[in-house]
Amino acid sequence: MKRALSMFTLLMTMVMSGFAQTASAAGWELLGEKKVSRRAEADTIRVGLRDGAFKRLQFKVKGADVDFDKVIVHYENGQSREVAIRSKVRKGGSSRVIDLPGKARAIEKVRFYYDTEGTGRVQASVLLMGKSA
Repeated sequence: MKRALSMFTLLMTMVMSGFAQTASAAGWELLGEKKVSRRAEADTIRVGLRDGAFKRLQFKVKGADVDFDKVIVHYENGQSREVAIRSKVRKGGSSRVIDLPGKARAIEKVRFYYDTEGTGRVQASVLLMGKSA
């Protein structure tokens, strides 16, 4: 039993390590994650200067489907940019890549407006991914 558990742990570590290397190789970084509520209509993921400057964003969804309406990207320099997404992202899926115009800038936070679906206690999680210039 211990051997089987050790083998499973080793296998999962290898799989996750390979996934992390693939994501890093593609240049995408996890900027934050938010468990979203079926009652809320908007949530914010704080990014901060520590993560650097980015030219592209993408949302990944886990747990339940999320129907995105719009996103407001707030930059460290006080500017903000509203982006209409208007698309449903199925659990396990990703939004389209959002290209941020202008030069790469440090992102303070990203506020997103949405509706969620699902049954029972399943709660959606939204992961914000960023790609530097």
